[in-house]
Amino acid sequence: MISKKVTQNFLENGVFLHSRAQKWQKVTQILDCKIMEVTQTFRDRLKYSRFRNLKCHLPLAALMLVLYTPEILNTNIEQEIQNMPIIRTPQEKEFLQYFRRIDKRAIRNILSQFRSTGPIGYATSLVMARILKVKERISSDRELSEKLGKIRIYRQAVGLGHNEIPAHNTFHTLRHRLGPEGFIRLHQHFVLQAYKIGLLTPPIQDLPKMIKDKIILIGDSTFLKAVARTKGEKNEDGNWVFTDDSIAFGKPHHKHKYPVGHRAHTLVSISGIPIVSLLAPANESDKTHIIPLLNTTLSRYPNLPFVSVILDAGYDAEDFHRDIYTKLNLLPIIIRKPSMKWGAKLSDTGTPLCPFGYPTRRRGIEYNHQRTKFACHHACRDDPQKLLFSCKYQQSKSRFGWMTYTYFKDDYRRQGPVVPGSRLYDRLKKFRTGIERYYGLTKENRYHMEVNNTYKGHDNVLIHVIEHDIVATLDIIYEHVKTGKWSDVLNV
Repeated sequence: MISKKVTQNFLENGVFLHSRAQKWQKVTQILDCKIMEVTQTFRDRLKYSRFRNLKCHLPLAALMLVLYTPEILNTNIEQEIQNMPIIRTPQEKEFLQYFRRIDKRAIRNILSQFRSTGPIGYATSLVMARILKVKERISSDRELSEKLGKIRIYRQAVGLGHNEIPAHNTFHTLRHRLGPEGFIRLHQHFVLQAYKIGLLTPPIQDLPKMIKDKIILIGDSTFLKAVARTKGEKNEDGNWVFTDDSIAFGKPHHKHKYPVGHRAHTLVSISGIPIVSLLAPANESDKTHIIPLLNTTLSRYPNLPFVSVILDAGYDAEDFHRDIYTKLNLLPIIIRKPSMKWGAKLSDTGTPLCPFGYPTRRRGIEYNHQRTKFACHHACRDDPQKLLFSCKYQQSKSRFGWMTYTYFKDDYRRQGPVVPGSRLYDRLKKFRTGIERYYGLTKENRYHMEVNNTYKGHDNVLIHVIEHDIVATLDIIYEHVKTGKWSDVLNV
């Protein structure tokens, strides 16, 4: 019978075979060989001994076998297991391939620009471990350290040896020394890598020429539950104070009983790649951060061709329409509120009325002159009721009839560069919901970003958000390299 210690030692080292039958067949072969070696050694020693009476020394021989055989077997089995080839499943191969494709040289170059983040060759593995933490939905630094020590494939993925397992406070040191700026630089590299292979400008059909091959942004925000104690105290001014001064009460949330925490504000490309994320207390409105988000994006990526931003109806205000277009030089595609009124001398679709009250149709937008051109197309001819007074354009040879203009500066919300009914608005409006849902599901369902936050303080939570942005970017890059897909949500 195999000793308990031998079996346990064997199983801990692991033999990666296809079936249990093959595994125990290999165990039996190894044990048979080692027992035969031990028996032969004993016989040889007994042969040349001065005591040739086997009956006298039979109990001694049995004792030697009991005492020395397990240790010999343990040592030899370990050596055999280390030399055995590892047979991996397709899932394990793909998991390792994902980490092999990550540009480690770029990570090393970025880390070299900051203060020392560990021994030589160790810092890159720490960043890879942070990516592993998000990828495998590991909730804390302590759990990450423990799993790196126990799971061999994790160590192989990030490039660590069995004797190089970092302690949980090593990751704290990494985050403290790099800070949000260091992780932003890492994310920035992968965003630029995605742009080089065309993932920020996927080949969407039937796009207007002016926005083709340019980057379209979509705004989104996510609530992050606080780690700190949610029962705060009021100060002298009547404001709530928590153990983490970067959190606050937010709006009532449909998932969390106490909506205390942060809100991450993000700009995502039309293919689902996060570009920039900012963090704020949960009680601050999305409107407060959209302009800082856009300014940060333009300053962080000055050479990328951003052309427009798609926002929901919460941003439908004249200030946003005007500032995004005039100050940031972006086309604001903002969903209009259902209660919107077009005003006098405009039809139900926002087009001007001709002198006789017939709605006109758009003839095009002249961006150089910041105006929109309209024509009546002889609408009065199709009306069975004849005009009381003649229109001089009825007999016009022009098939467009009466023409007029509206100017952006008069009302950017109702007469601006992108209004309902225009080709640009109708083509891009439908992308907002799909991209927001995809990014939300990526953060919440795939990687549990909202509930896996175990950090306190603005910078630590912001790093947590940026790490998820990095992994979301790497996912799309890897999927494109592997299958050629441009996005998980776009049918291109």
